[in-house]
Amino acid sequence: MGPTKAIVSGTGIYDAMTGALIKDGLLTRQAMLDYAAHHYVVLPEVDHQGRLWEFNEQPVYCLHGVRYETLDNQELHLTRCNGCGGMGIRMEEVPVERDCVQCIQCGQVLDARLEMMES
Repeated sequence: MGPTKAIVSGTGIYDAMTGALIKDGLLTRQAMLDYAAHHYVVLPEVDHQGRLWEFNEQPVYCLHGVRYETLDNQELHLTRCNGCGGMGIRMEEVPVERDCVQCIQCGQVLDARLEMMES
């Protein structure tokens, strides 16, 4: 059992599964992040411009700093792009020996092993 997965709408945080209001009146993204950090709530990942990470039309959540999963608890092998903050996903069509990840926002190719070592 992990933290409550939430979504943001306007100035409120809502339970992503039930749609129930968790907290309203949070005027900034930082206020929402602070509330989530202190109340066992996880917000969906966003890039540097505030665009939501989505996989199969579901928001993506980061649990425990390195584990990404969707609303239905599907675990994903993702990483954050250093450039734009977008979602980096494993490149499966490239026959290489290393594990490469490409950002779906900006197209930057990342080496997943290097990313894991840095975090």
